[in-house]
Amino acid sequence: MRTRGMTFAAATLAAVAVTVPATAVPAAATTAPATAAASVKLSCSGNGGKGSAAWNWKSRNEIRSVTLRGKDTKSDGRHPAVRIVWTDKKGHTSATPWRHVRSGETHWSTPSIYDRDGIQYLELGVRKYRGSSVDRTICEAGRPNPRA
Repeated sequence: MRTRGMTFAAATLAAVAVTVPATAVPAAATTAPATAAASVKLSCSGNGGKGSAAWNWKSRNEIRSVTLRGKDTKSDGRHPAVRIVWTDKKGHTSATPWRHVRSGETHWSTPSIYDRDGIQYLELGVRKYRGSSVDRTICEAGRPNPRA
């Protein structure tokens, strides 16, 4: 299986080299993949709630244009809450406050999140609450920083 994957990758690289010569790619097109990779949309859902987050990786220390959404998907007397947690290059974690969804669907925005020790990994978390007490974790999803 491993040999097959390596063979496929080598064949793919050879095909790209033949079909797209370096002189045929305009200079502006070479920066598009880095820009595209900088935007992230992440979501997860479970029993009774779902959450999503979108942001742009500005650098290894900063994310910008952060949007966080939460939705209550079950009328059960409980409500979901969402937040973003990040891990710096030293292994320390930091987080935004839990954002509670009291009815239907809610979203929040912030211009940026900055960590002087770098952001290695960013994660979306969704929990279900009964009143002000945590009932259970619904889901988590994350991404590493491509600029780290």
